[in-house]
Amino acid sequence: MGWRGGWVLSLLVVGVGCGGELPEEQTETGLVQEPTSAPEVTAEALCLPTDAGTQRVKTILPPSQIGIPRYTMGPGDFEDFQGTLHFAVNYEDGRKGLWRTTGTAAGTTEVKAFPATPGSRSSLLSQLTATPTQLFFQATDAAHGNELWVSDGTTAGTRLVKDVTPGVEDSYLTHLTAAGSTLVFFVENYDATASASRHELWRSDGTTAGTVRVRDFGTSVDVSYLDAKQGNALLFFVRELKGATSLWRTDGTAAGTVMLKRLDAGPDTYPYDVRTSGALTLFKLNESSGLSELWKTDGTAGGTLRLASFGPTRGVNVLGALGPYAYVTTTSFKTQYMVLYRVPLAGGNPEPVVTLPNDYTSQGEAFPYIDAVSQAPGGKKLFFSVVIGSNGPAPRDTQLWVTNGTAGGTTLLRRPLSLSDEYGSPVYAVADNLVFFSAYDSSTGIEPWVSNGTVSGTRLLKNIEAQNSSYPREFFRHGDRVYFNAYDETLNSQLWSSKLSNTCAAPKDAQ
Repeated sequence: MGWRGGWVLSLLVVGVGCGGELPEEQTETGLVQEPTSAPEVTAEALCLPTDAGTQRVKTILPPSQIGIPRYTMGPGDFEDFQGTLHFAVNYEDGRKGLWRTTGTAAGTTEVKAFPATPGSRSSLLSQLTATPTQLFFQATDAAHGNELWVSDGTTAGTRLVKDVTPGVEDSYLTHLTAAGSTLVFFVENYDATASASRHELWRSDGTTAGTVRVRDFGTSVDVSYLDAKQGNALLFFVRELKGATSLWRTDGTAAGTVMLKRLDAGPDTYPYDVRTSGALTLFKLNESSGLSELWKTDGTAGGTLRLASFGPTRGVNVLGALGPYAYVTTTSFKTQYMVLYRVPLAGGNPEPVVTLPNDYTSQGEAFPYIDAVSQAPGGKKLFFSVVIGSNGPAPRDTQLWVTNGTAGGTTLLRRPLSLSDEYGSPVYAVADNLVFFSAYDSSTGIEPWVSNGTVSGTRLLKNIEAQNSSYPREFFRHGDRVYFNAYDETLNSQLWSSKLSNTCAAPKDAQ
């Protein structure tokens, strides 16, 4: 299934390209401050959505038999295909469906229904991936198990592509990515002879004959579940089980499947925090020695470079890129303070920006880490959630922050978000002045919230489930709406949307 590896905590910059070292603990006390707001907006200045403009699109699922709101699945895996939003619906009884919507109840229809099949209740209709002319996904039927399917958006044009693993046995498909008009993906199979997983790279043009293996990576390597897309190519990480970790690139052809760079020669090296901003992808590489390295890549060998190397006294999370800098957070294991740093993309020393406050450092274990990050397309701000851990499974605190890369523009927008260890708050930036997320309030429970990037412009979007929490998930913009699923009075998670506008109502009407 690809190496998963937990979040490895490390840091203390020991060297940065050809630059010097990262300042140590004294940096934190010199930077401790309550950050303030410096509002900015992108070219698309959107208004805060309203309660009235946030409505259920259609009741699709019957009342949940599980009866636990945070466990319900709801419509999701949203994907734009030829201008229409498509999504997956997985029922508790094992049925599945490919759906589409125009944003109205009448325009929300099922494209293809998949009956429940014995033994496959855990196999979901998932991984919707669109090329310009076809919509690929993984689904199950009784004759073939869980395999690759394709649709042209019609019921008649939705069909099995190929029974990659012949018979009723499921195929485990990962990394579905559109490379132009071609789909590239991995097939992972257990090789009983080698007692290991075999990783095979495939491509598909939507036909049986055109769905073929491109390369067999064998059983002596592991392919990480993390990946990135640059242009019409998939970037992925390969780790030799007894050796090096490398970054690879594929366009779906044998000639176009190449190793870009060997990242580390030692064993037990893992990538984390893969974040793409435009034409640049950032990632962190954790080594068995305790070092953490920040890397950048543009999808070429020459453009794949190490930016900084961090030692084992702090934990590191990658946020993303703004202008000429990459941004990371470092958290001291000793003081439990998190510091925002910027790292020049052209090379040079990391520079501290601001220390985030932590009200729990004197109360035992209270280590902060990054849970979710979102940046609008072309955005000049990074929205991120910080979780402050505890000795138990539930966090002490959860917070939504925004930064434009400066101390004055780094702002705490809302606390707490979700305090559940079984439901994490999503964060979804539509523009620099509009982010969707979920937050807890004692009067409403966990509901959808919005913010324009300022404290005064951060508020509840709608109290969807008055008797409980709605646990919103999977925010996704399509056209002039943001879609999501939420648990409501139908006793299940249904399809909801919130209307976007750049014509703002008077402040009193927007509350």
